[in-house]
Amino acid sequence: MSRAIARPIKLLCTSPIVLLTSLYVGLVYAYTYLLFTSFPLMYEQIYGFDQSSVGLTYLGCGVGFSIGLVVFGTLSDRNAKKKAQAGDGEWKPEYRLPPLLPGSIVVPIGLFWYGWSAEAHVHWIMPIIGSGIFALGNLAIFLPVQTYLIDAFEVYAASAAAANTLTRSLIGAFLPLAGPDMYSTLGQGWGNSLLAFIALAFAPMGWIIYCYGDRMRKANPVQL
Repeated sequence: MSRAIARPIKLLCTSPIVLLTSLYVGLVYAYTYLLFTSFPLMYEQIYGFDQSSVGLTYLGCGVGFSIGLVVFGTLSDRNAKKKAQAGDGEWKPEYRLPPLLPGSIVVPIGLFWYGWSAEAHVHWIMPIIGSGIFALGNLAIFLPVQTYLIDAFEVYAASAAAANTLTRSLIGAFLPLAGPDMYSTLGQGWGNSLLAFIALAFAPMGWIIYCYGDRMRKANPVQL
């Protein structure tokens, strides 16, 4: 096995931080594709959209992603530097993670909003707003984790990012396949609630890494 493949896999197996963050990012990444695959069927069946109009329903996610990219991309360095200056002046990669904390709550809120507004057959703009909220939370998780892995693993940043990419790609490939059966069994309301409850179960992970990430990294030094 080449080093390009062996190093990311070894990091996943030996670094709790890489494993936890990769699983979390993989989860919300897979949720994005699961929602994308559900849009056409849901908006056609519940709201009577034709195929040419269904494409417009993705605008909610597009707006949410765009806002998240601008806000978190702009504030990331600024907030991290403020935290370093407010402390003892020492830079810690964990200073990249504060947006992850509200993001872990925003994602379930967006899923609940999207699912139950569709289940209740309220105006079509409501599930679109819910998908936009979900997309905003998605970026609040994705971007801080990416920058955190780069800062935390330095010379091994490429391997850490590759481990993250490998995990989220695998989860993103297979989890959406369960979407049609899940929605046909549970409906939009409880189907998306199930996804939200799973996301809530992962929410404390952000606090754990933010508070104890420095100790975890020192207790598990990278040896590739």
